Order: sequence, then structure tokens, then C-alpha cells
Amino acid sequence: MCFLFVLSGWPVMAQQDTREELINQLKNASEKEKVDIYNELSRLHLYTDPQRAIQYAQKALNLAIQTGDKRGEAEAYNNQGMGYYFVNDYDQLLDYYKKSLSAYQEIGDNQSMSTISSTYFRLNQSEKALKNYRRSLKLNIKEQNWDKVIETCKNMADAYKNIADYKQALKYYNQALELIESSESEGKEDEQVILLGQIGEIWFFQEEYDKALIYFHRMHEILLTQQDEQNLSVLLSNIANSYFFKGDLDKSFETYQEALSMQIAQNAHWEASMTLMNIGLIYSTRKQYDRAILSHNKSIELADIIKANDLLRDNYMALSQIYEELKRYKEAYDYRIRYSNLSESMVMEDNLAQFVDVLALQELDKKQQENEILQAKNENYLLQLDKQNLVRWRLSFGFTILIISILVFIIYYRYYLKREENKNLEQRIAEALKKQEEQQQIIMHQSSLTSLGELAAGIAHEINQPIQNISLSAESIKYELAEEEVNRKFLNQSVAEIFEDILRVRQIVDHIRIFSSGQKDEVEEYFSVTECVQSAVSIIGKQFANHHILLQQELEEVVPVVLGNPHKLEQVIHNLLSNARDAVEERKAKEVELDMRIVVRTFVREGKVLLAVEDNGVGIAQNRKTDIFLPFVTSKQLGKGTGLGLSISYSLVKEMDGHIEVESQPGKGTKMIVVLPVSNQE
Repeated sequence: MCFLFVLSGWPVMAQQDTREELINQLKNASEKEKVDIYNELSRLHLYTDPQRAIQYAQKALNLAIQTGDKRGEAEAYNNQGMGYYFVNDYDQLLDYYKKSLSAYQEIGDNQSMSTISSTYFRLNQSEKALKNYRRSLKLNIKEQNWDKVIETCKNMADAYKNIADYKQALKYYNQALELIESSESEGKEDEQVILLGQIGEIWFFQEEYDKALIYFHRMHEILLTQQDEQNLSVLLSNIANSYFFKGDLDKSFETYQEALSMQIAQNAHWEASMTLMNIGLIYSTRKQYDRAILSHNKSIELADIIKANDLLRDNYMALSQIYEELKRYKEAYDYRIRYSNLSESMVMEDNLAQFVDVLALQELDKKQQENEILQAKNENYLLQLDKQNLVRWRLSFGFTILIISILVFIIYYRYYLKREENKNLEQRIAEALKKQEEQQQIIMHQSSLTSLGELAAGIAHEINQPIQNISLSAESIKYELAEEEVNRKFLNQSVAEIFEDILRVRQIVDHIRIFSSGQKDEVEEYFSVTECVQSAVSIIGKQFANHHILLQQELEEVVPVVLGNPHKLEQVIHNLLSNARDAVEERKAKEVELDMRIVVRTFVREGKVLLAVEDNGVGIAQNRKTDIFLPFVTSKQLGKGTGLGLSISYSLVKEMDGHIEVESQPGKGTKMIVVLPVSNQE
């Protein structure tokens, strides 16, 4: 009789002690600790006193909001929702369910989002089952039917585990295990294996890996005696997982290898794929990335055969992180995209669908209860019940029509509001895009004017030479006119030379005017990249020579034409040459004997026209290559650069359906390659 009392009363007494201990802890707890304590008290009262559970959850919620504890706030919403479930207030349940999901989404806890959705989905059936199990347990203990007691304890533990109440689940699993171990029934080893596995799994979920390993190793001893290789391979994977999360990589790796050999022999694709992925994670932790990549690829091959999307998704994320560590950003980006495409649709849709199913099951249960009541009534009341049902049906039908009408009105009204909101949003977006385009034009124009300022010395030299020629010719004419016999042939030749120099000055001025104003116009024409380079270099060549920089041109005379704005491409060339000049001068300041050199090339490759600007300057660091095209990013000294040159250049080249490639070695130089598509000029 004493044993019966302890078995039936121990869970309730243990819960009571836990509650009193938590209440005592409140006296000396911090505000953050009080949030956790109130949430725990709420969970302990859910099944016995839902109203008090709601009150504790509300206290936890108030403190969590005051202290900014987002996780505590999410858990409080979840506890309130479950409390309202047990008091059958489904409107409040739905409200707090949404708030809990929103809070978990805000802190990025997708695991908790999935857990609470599954919990609400299973609560309806599990709560009813637990009521029946409790009654059965008391009856079976009273009758000393120990086989039924063991079965009921296992069922109760399964139900608590199903709703993620792991403390209660462990209590009943351990009770069932103690009874089985003390019995002498046949086949008890199979029951022990199942219970040991369930207990070990719960400890694993609770991150108590040493405790999980104790139960897993007990399972291992039994399965070895039974020579059950199929379950052994699964168990070895669980043991290896426990060692991995515990941090014992050597034992984890050894156990994974043993499990993998068995899984391959059994042709167990899913288990082998999971094991290969975990081996890859160990290699990654050890920085053995080549082996890790090989292991993950093998895992992907097996997962793809059985269409295991969860394994594919996890392998993609692992490979993305590996390639990011290896600074192979293109591969890292590709696998991150694959991961996103698989994972985005695997969380919220299932969760919301499961919750809708809960409400549908609730309505179904109500209908079933009504049918049971009708079947239990005496035949003498059938006529009266039929009349009542007819009245109820009419009322229900009328009420349904009313609800449908209200819903139709609400849906249409929300559709109308949404349509108006979309119109306003489209208008604001259009205005924002227009403003952004205007600001972009202003920045580009300012950049071109900045380029003109930097080219001032070269322009002055180009204009100064023909002016000097005009001056000399005018002086020669003056002296010739002073002679008694004027040489008209000489005068005509001098006048012709003056007109040629004036034409040269006019061409230079026209070129600068077109360069500064042509970028504002939406010009699109066919032009030669080589001619564009020659035009740009003709203005700034003298400036580079004054800086003792050797500016070489290796241009193909005949290249296919491209379609775009030649003035904008000329600005790109100026920006690239300006950056190259600053780079070689910066290196010259460190290495006095350096021969500063810049080479400009045009050539054709694989149906593309390429413009390359190569220098022997300081180069670009590896970790800066992805940032140099961002606005306001510059490595120059304060006041020397705005950080807009390459950003604008990239935008201008992109307008012509081209792109810019970067090849650089720190301390040796940089090559910027502009790639433009060949235009099919008709």
C-alpha cells in the first residue's frame, strides 16, 4: 500500500514542492530572474489551475516589457495563450498565439515558433487523452494491474512529450522504466530500449548531454546482445550527436564513422546523409575544409536521392559558411541562396496551417459531442429533439448567413483599404524613385565637374600651345608688314596657321563643353571605345607627364562599336586614370626609386569589348575588393577623395549593360577592366 501511495502521489507532491521553491526564490530574484520564475510558475499551473497560470503569465509579461526581455515576453504570450485554451476562450487563444509568434519572429527564434505551433496543434487531443490516462492510472494502481500501469505511464509520458512538457514526460518515463526493470516479463529488453531511448532523447533536447549518454550507452549494451544492427546504427548516430554537442569531437568522429559504415551496408540513405553532414561539421570545426566540402557533397547526393529537403537545406548552409571562411564568396553566396530558397517556405506556412487545423478539430469535436448526446437520449424524446434541432438549425442557418454577410463585407472593406493603400504606396515609391534619380544625376554631374577641375592643368596646356602659335604668327605678320615689299605668300601662310590654331582651341573647348553637359542628356549612340580613350588621354596626358608618370596606350585601332553614352564612358576613364595616378603616387612616396607607370588597353575577348587600366601602385587589399564600388568608400586621405568615383563609374558602365572587373595584388598594382557588350549596329 505504501508503494501505491508513493507512485500515485509523487508527481503532485513534486510539483507542489517546485512551486513553493519558485515562490521563495522570488524574494531575492532580480527583475530578469522574476520573469523566468513567473513563466515557470505559469507552466506548472496550466493543467491544474489555468486561471492562475494566466495571472502568473501576465506578471511575467509586465516585467518583461519593463526590462526589455524579448524572450521572456514571447514565453509569457505563449503561456497566456495556452491558459486561455484550457478555459475554452478561443478568441483570446488566437490573439495571444499571434502575439507569441510575432515576438519569437522578432528575436529570430524559428525553433520556438515551430514548437508553439505544433504544441497548439496537438494540445486539443493530448489534453483530452491526459484526462483519461489519469483516471486509468488511478484505477490500475488500485487494482494492482502493473502491466496496465506501465502502459498508462508510457502513454502519459508520450502525451506530455507531444506537447513539449519534458519535465512531466521524464517523470512518467522513469516510473515506467523502474516498473519494467523490476518485473520478470518476457521481452522486457525491447521495452527497456524504447524507454531508454525516449529518456535519452529528452535529455538531449534539454542539452544535458552527459545524462543523455548514460541512457544511450545502456541502450547500446542491450542492442549489442540482441545483434540489432539497424537500431544500432541509429543509436550510434545519437551517441555521436551527444559527443559532438558536448564538445568531444574525437569520440564524436569515431562514433560517426562506425555508424556510417553500418548505414551504408544497410542502404539507409537518410541516416547516412545525416551522418556525412555531421562528419563535415566536425571537419569544419577542425578547419579541414577540403574534407568537410567532400563530406557535405556526399551527404547532398544521398539527400537528393530521397528528396530530404531538411538535409539539403542544412548542407547548403554549412557549405556557405565553409566557403565564406575560405573567402570564396561566390560559392558562399550561391549556397546561401539555395539555403534561403529551401528554408523560407518550411516554417510559417506549416505553423499557420497546423493552427487552423486545431480550430477545425475543435468544431469537429463539438459536433461529435452533439451526436453522442442525441444517441444517448430516450426514443420518447426523439420527436421533441427533432423539433429543437429544426429550430436550432434555422437559428444556426440564419446566424451563419449573418456571419457570412459580415465576413464578405469585412473582406471587401479590407480589400478596398488595401487597394487604396497600394495606390498611395505606389505613388510614394514613384516619387522616391524620381527623387533618387534626380539626386543621382546631381551626383554624377558634380563628379564630372570634379573631373574637369582635376583636368584643368592638362586643358591649360592643350590651349596654351595653339595660343603661343597664334602669338608667334601674329608677331611675324607684324614684322612682315613693316617691310617695304610685303611677301603675300608668307602672310597668307601665317593667316592659315592662325586659323588652324584657332580651330584647335575651338575643338578643345567644344570637347570640354560636350563632356560637362553631354552627361546630363540621355544620349545613346554607337561609338568606338578606342576613340573615347584617345579623347580622354589627349586632355590629361600632359598632366600625367608633369607628375613623371609614364602613361602608355596599347589600343586596338579596329574594335567593334558599342551602344551607350560616350561622354559618360569618358568620365569613367577619367575616374579610373585618376585612381591609378593616386595609387602610383602613394607607392612612390614609400618607394622613391619606383618608375610610375599606367597602361591603358583596348581589346576584344569572347565577343566583348574590354577597356583595361593597369597601374603599378599600392594595390587593393583582398577584403576591400567587394567594398570599393560602394558609395562614399575610399582609402584616400581625408579631403583627397569623396568615395564616389568608382560607385558612379560602376553605375555608368551598368547603364551600358557592362560591368567592371578588379584584379589586384597589394603592393604590386591593380588592373581595372571595363567589359562592354558588342552592339549589333544595323
